Formats: sequence, C-alpha cells, structure tokens
Amino acid sequence: MRTIATTIFCCSLLALTCFGQSHSELAWADSMAETLTRHRVETDYSSSISKINRAYSIYAQHGDTCKMAWLSGHICNTYDVLGKLDSALIVGQKGLSLFRPPCDSLKLMSITVFVSNVYLSLGENEKTLNMCEDALRRWNPSWGYGTSKDGLYTNRAISLAYMGRFDEALEAFRDVLSNAIKAQDAMLIREAYMNMGGMFGMLSGGTDQVMLDSAEKYIFKALELIRTIDPIGKDMMTLYSNVAALKADRGDHKASLVYTDSSIAIAKRLGDLPMQITLLRHRSKNYRDMGDHRTALDELENYIILNDSLLNIEKVKSIADMQEKYESEKKAGEIKELKIQNLDSQLKQERATRTRNITIIIGVIILLLALALWNRLSYTRRTKAVIEKEKQRSEELLLNILPEEVAEELKDKGHSDAQLIDHVTVLFTDFKGFTALSEQVTPKELVADLHECFSAFDNICEKYGIEKIKTIGDAYMAAGGLPSPNTTHAQDVVNAALEMKEVVEKGKMKKVEQGLPFFEIRIGVHTGPVVAGIVGVKKFQYDIWGDTVNTASRMESSGEVGKVNISETTYELVKDQFTCEYRGEVEAKGKGKMKMYFVKNLG
Repeated sequence: MRTIATTIFCCSLLALTCFGQSHSELAWADSMAETLTRHRVETDYSSSISKINRAYSIYAQHGDTCKMAWLSGHICNTYDVLGKLDSALIVGQKGLSLFRPPCDSLKLMSITVFVSNVYLSLGENEKTLNMCEDALRRWNPSWGYGTSKDGLYTNRAISLAYMGRFDEALEAFRDVLSNAIKAQDAMLIREAYMNMGGMFGMLSGGTDQVMLDSAEKYIFKALELIRTIDPIGKDMMTLYSNVAALKADRGDHKASLVYTDSSIAIAKRLGDLPMQITLLRHRSKNYRDMGDHRTALDELENYIILNDSLLNIEKVKSIADMQEKYESEKKAGEIKELKIQNLDSQLKQERATRTRNITIIIGVIILLLALALWNRLSYTRRTKAVIEKEKQRSEELLLNILPEEVAEELKDKGHSDAQLIDHVTVLFTDFKGFTALSEQVTPKELVADLHECFSAFDNICEKYGIEKIKTIGDAYMAAGGLPSPNTTHAQDVVNAALEMKEVVEKGKMKKVEQGLPFFEIRIGVHTGPVVAGIVGVKKFQYDIWGDTVNTASRMESSGEVGKVNISETTYELVKDQFTCEYRGEVEAKGKGKMKMYFVKNLG
C-alpha cells in the first residue's frame, strides 16, 4: 500500500515539475512576443531569428495558432532584413494562412506589411500595390493611425513610384507625411521624410537640381530626427546611403565616399551583406567618376568577392572541414615522428652510459626500433587510406557543385574562365499550387514534397546529360548543351521536360487518391546563346547569364499548367522529333508578343 502511494506521489510531483517547466517556457515566449509588439528587436538579426523560432516552437506545442501567426510575421521580416527573400516569403504566407478568428485582426495587418515588404524586395510592385490597397479597404477606423497603417500607405506609395506612376506616388508620399505629423509619431515622421527624399531623388533623374534640392532637404530632416533616436541602426544606414547617392549626383564624390563609408560601417555591424555589396558598388563608381580607376577596380573586386560570399556556404565549408582534418592528421604524424626521434636519442644515451650491458641494450634498441618502425608503417598506411578517402569525398562534393570539365579546369588553373556558348537550351519549371500547399501542410512536409520532385528532376537531367543550374524557391532551372556543346541539346531538354511533367502528374494522382493537396507544374523552354561559368574565388556556383535565360523564364510564366511551352527557336530544332501545337503569338512580360508552341509527345 505504501509503495502504491509513493508511486502516486512521485508521479504527481513529476507532473507538477513538467507543468512548472511548461509554464516557465510559455512565460518566456510571452515576454518575447511582448518585446516584438513594442518593436524592441535586436540588431543582431541572427540572434533574433533563433529566439523568435524558439518562441514559435513553444506556441506550437501549446497549439496557439494566433501567436504562431504573429511570430511568423516577425520571422518573415527578419529573413527579409537578412536578404533571405525566398524563406521570408514562404514563412510570411504561412503566417497569413494561420491567421483566423479569434486572432487580433490588427496584427494581421502587421503581417501584411511584412509580406508586402518582401514583395517590394522581390520587385513584385503590382502584387505589393494590390495587397496594400486590399488591406487598407479592410482597415477598421477604430484602430487609428499607427505603424501598420503607415506601413501599408508607404509600401503603396513606393510600389506606385517603381511602377512609374510618379504623380500618384508623390501625392501618396505627401499623405503619409501629413498623417505622420498629425499622429505626432517621431518614428513615422522620420520615415516619411526619408521616403519623400527618396521620391524627389528618383524624380530628379540624377540631374534636376530643383528635385535634388528637395530630396536633400527631406533626407537631412530625417537625419536630424534619427540622430536622437537610433544613430547606428538600419534607418541611419539607409539615410547615409541616400545622402551618398545625392552627393554623387551633384558631383561631390568625396562627400559621397564619406557618407558611403558611414553606411558601410553600420551595415557591417548589422551583418547586412546585401547592403554592403550595394555600397561597395557605389564606392567603385565614385572612384571611377573621380578618375581613380585603380581604386575603382579594387573596390569592384571587393564587391565581387563579397557578393560571392552569399552563395552556397555550406558546401564549401565541407571542403574546408576536410582540408582541416587532413592538416590535423598530418600534424599528428609529425608529432609521432618527433616522439620516435626522441626515443632513439634516449636509447643511444643509455647505451653510452651503460657499456657493461651493451649487448642487452643493443638488443633492446633493435627490438624497440623494429616495433616503432612497424607502428610507423601501420600508421602511415592508415593515414594514407584516410587521406585518400577524404580526397575522394572532396572530389565527389566538388563534382556535385560544378560540372566535371569546370571542376578539372578549376583544379588545374585555380580559376575557371567564363564561356560564351552559342547554342544552349534552357529549361524553367514552376509549381502552380505551391503557395496554396504551403498553407495546408507543415514546413517539414512541404520541404519533403519539394525534395521528392527535385530529386526526380535531378535523375532525369542526369539521364539526358543536362546540367542542373539551381533551384530558387519552388522553381527549377537546368540547361542542355553545356559546358560541352552538343547537337542534341534541344531534343534532350524537351524529352526531360516531358518526363518531369509526367513525374508531377503521377504525384498529383497519388495525392488526389489520398485526399491530400498536390503540385501542378508549368514548364518553359528556350534555345539561344548564354555566358556560363563561375565568379569569385570562394563558395563556387556554376551559373549562366544572358537574354536566353530571361526568355526561357518567360516561356514558363506564359505557359499553362501541365504543358511544356517552347519558343519558336526551340521548335525549329525539335519539330521533326515531336508533335507540337502552335499557340500563336502570345504576350510575354518584357518581351512583347512571341510565337509559342505546346509539345504533345515524347521523342
């Protein structure tokens, strides 16, 4: 009886302990959410994202979807600041999908501002405009005028400016400034001054002195306000950058460099690599315009190196780790060899001092030397085997990053020359249902579905000798006819595209049978010249550039779900191998009307 009672008591004590831990974690998460509500976010954004993710996990364990949605918005905003726009958009859309009654609708507006910020960064100005205007139509007047409404009005004005609707944009910015002054909010007034300055700078075209005067007036008003609030924050960094641009437009390149350096110092402190890259490019242009071409070239090289550091850090880190392991093994071998030499010296000294036992000592020395040499031989063999294994792993990893020909050139010369290849066929894919799917499944399930599709695409590319270039979010890019040109690239890529379409259709059938959300795919193909190669000296990535790439992307976006859409150029190369349906001249964004064809069957 006592044993049972003791067991019950212990279980109760354990439950109370677990409850106490859970309560403590929830209190910490609530404190973190309160900090975000009051806009007290750390400038160390990497640290911030870690803490916000921890709070998100705690709320997920408690099933609090409202706070999960709220934190998703702040994760989205932090990713946006760090330049991780794909991740920012996915998380932001997830936050919008989680928001439902009885969640606080005003916080939904905050998340909408964060997502519209990402669309602005991606250059999706029309989406930004529509999102902001829709949110403003649903704005409850009882909420008053605060940060969220100001953000919606501001992003609406910025999108109008980027779309070339300057009169509407200027009027919108004036409304933002007027509302901020009425609200007597110093932060909103400062941001309004910044945006007015940017607007007049845009209208000046870099030459209209009246507009430049207006731009400088508003930007310096913003500077006066921010110096008393946050002299080393992101807004100050942006203002210094804007002043630098104005000074450059006026031909005062020395002053422009001073403000550029001030902005770079803050960008380094914030860990804002994209901003540092932009500012280094401005430094190079200033020195060029001053006639200092040597320094301009040096700054351009710094820009290229820093830009390259944003690429594929984990893959190259693996190679560095292998090299470090090799160096450690080598150092260990040297230490062991020194120990053997010391032992030999000690034995020789003993032999000199103990001549009476010379025969025994010689025997011992011979025996010890034999053992030492045997151990050394065994160790050398083991070390060599380890080094060979690590070398093979390094080779495999390098070949997984770069085409074999490029990798060999890189190893032989220490760099790889860019190639102009006259005939390359480029393929783009994109999933129609990706955003809807991201709202219905967990991030882990979403990544698993993407991995399954992209792995199948990788195998298809390998089958047809096509080079995978990269993935961007839910988009997949590959090309045939490089790095070694061939005459079958167009047929190979179209065959691959049709097989990729079949893979997605089969996956869709399985998902439909299981009652689960599914992907649908659009595929675009175009043939033409490209420049191919790698840039920089660290974190290599093989890539291609040129109008052919842009046109292939337009073939995808101008296509239809479940269809392979090819350009006229590609059609002329494959018309004898495939049955194609002529679509007529279709409007392609930024390209005008283009002749397009749907491919009907495998070659």
